[in-house]
Amino acid sequence: MSVHASGLEFAVAPDRVIRTHANIVLLVGERAYKLKKPVKYPFLDYSTLELRRKFIQAEYTLNHRFSPDIYQGVCTVRRQGNELVFGEVVTSLPEPGDEIDYAVVMTRIPDDAWLPETMKRGLSDHDMLNLMGLLATTWAAHPADDATRAAGLPANLRMNTVANIAECERFVPLCLSREAWMRLDALLREWFEAHADVFEARVALDHIRDGHGDLKPSNIAFIDGKPVVTDCIEFNPQFRRIDTLAEAGFLATGMEQLGRFDLSAGVFAAYAKATGDAYPEPLRRYYQAHLACVMGKVTALQLDDPEISEQQRAHAVARAAHNFALADFHAREPHVLVVAGIMGCGKSTVAGVLARHFGWPVVSSDVERKRLMGVKPEERLPESAYTDEVSRAVYDALFDAVRRAGQGVILDGQFPAREFRARATQAAAARGGQLAFIHCDAPDDVVRERMRNRVLDPSRVSDATAEMLGHARARFQRVAGDEGLQVITFDTRQDAAAIVSVVQRALLGEAFKP
Repeated sequence: MSVHASGLEFAVAPDRVIRTHANIVLLVGERAYKLKKPVKYPFLDYSTLELRRKFIQAEYTLNHRFSPDIYQGVCTVRRQGNELVFGEVVTSLPEPGDEIDYAVVMTRIPDDAWLPETMKRGLSDHDMLNLMGLLATTWAAHPADDATRAAGLPANLRMNTVANIAECERFVPLCLSREAWMRLDALLREWFEAHADVFEARVALDHIRDGHGDLKPSNIAFIDGKPVVTDCIEFNPQFRRIDTLAEAGFLATGMEQLGRFDLSAGVFAAYAKATGDAYPEPLRRYYQAHLACVMGKVTALQLDDPEISEQQRAHAVARAAHNFALADFHAREPHVLVVAGIMGCGKSTVAGVLARHFGWPVVSSDVERKRLMGVKPEERLPESAYTDEVSRAVYDALFDAVRRAGQGVILDGQFPAREFRARATQAAAARGGQLAFIHCDAPDDVVRERMRNRVLDPSRVSDATAEMLGHARARFQRVAGDEGLQVITFDTRQDAAAIVSVVQRALLGEAFKP
């Protein structure tokens, strides 16, 4: 019998009850009691009292590694008359007796402390570094054994990587397009098989750990600025025995699911600083595509349930498509955003807004010109610094940035001629990436007013003046249809923030809806 089959109420009425597919959490005062449902799925089995006892103990032991102040212990659940009562809190469950269930006992975490809520208020670089520091300390305190290291070898990874993308094909075209699946297959199968040495090196460098396995935002909290990590996977050690970079990738991808690409970039910066891991950038991309793909598949598997309602089916299709769109987004890296237009059109403001949203660097033609000329950004340059020869060198620097790009890069420049746009396209194609051309503009009177105001700012980088506008208009070559560019036209009289949703839709498609 379990507490679910008993039909009895708890002696202490909970403030709130939280139910998931496999667990039930009772919030009682300053404590939380977590119990397992007597369920059995292909990936976990809590169907017997013996199994629930085993996994309750494992959940406490494993999570205590990360957050000892939160995980108080475990306890029995017994029937007392017509009520259920929690037993004494201990660190190790007693031998089986007359109990009918078991629970993990935790310090209750305030609702507003969970990471999704913290993200809304603002998550600092210091917060992220503290979180990654906690993870790094935990990993270091629990060295890998032979079974854990073996889990990172290509032969053992294949089942979770190559097999995963093959299983996703049956969700074409309902949840992802054939083209998207083929891109993911090329990355998650072909790249994996061609780069076994990368995964073998990660094992040799001791980056495989028995870690968390489910490091999503909803399993992380910040209490008085201190990070708390909860709910690691206890039911299958293979899901926890992963690359520490994949652990960080899980969190970053979870943030992106919520539309917070800016915070995703910060995860990897903090991870590298906390661990000293000089990971190869293609591996970061690989793990993020793989994890998003797994999230898509797990959601889509709900469609196999014959009892699912039409509403539930529609929701599952939408969420699976959302996750597969994110996986395809990573498969098409690096993303190159060319923010172009005549001087004074507002493109640098637009580039800045996009940089803050996606967490990608901006490479500005104005800044690069000053760098090439050996002067400070706010210093003025003579006309000789604006010859066609110098301009080509400036654009060469922008294209070099594409060759060095990670997830994405934003190029801020006029791109007035077809040749510059063609070279940007070629640079993106050489990396196998995706390019979007954002053409910024505004009426001449608006542009002239901006430029007059800008001249009064001594910290400005651009040397352009309102008198140059006519010449700039005359030499700017409009984008032609045969250039093959994905063009987004943006009137900069609008709030620059309006461009974010347009560009995000262009990069991730209509299915991505945070």
